[in-house]
Amino acid sequence: MSTISISQSHAKSEDDVREMLESLAEKLKHEYDVTAQWLSDRELELKRSGIEGRLTMLSGEVKVDLRLGMLMSPFKSKIRDELSRAMAEKLA
Repeated sequence: MSTISISQSHAKSEDDVREMLESLAEKLKHEYDVTAQWLSDRELELKRSGIEGRLTMLSGEVKVDLRLGMLMSPFKSKIRDELSRAMAEKLA
């Protein structure tokens, strides 16, 4: 199993960060058929066959932790790069 862990610091409001996380989840849904569900007001769970993870809002930081199954492992670099770029753009 392959993992992706990314963190991005920010100075945005919680509402702005929540909106960005929902936008990221929508992008993942569109590109990889990932479903997203809020577990709490700070944690968004992502799931699909071959992908499990969480987007977490911390004070001044957003963390992404994903586990990729064997079939999704070849897409690790692409997924990581897309997430990193989107987070840097929207949280900078």
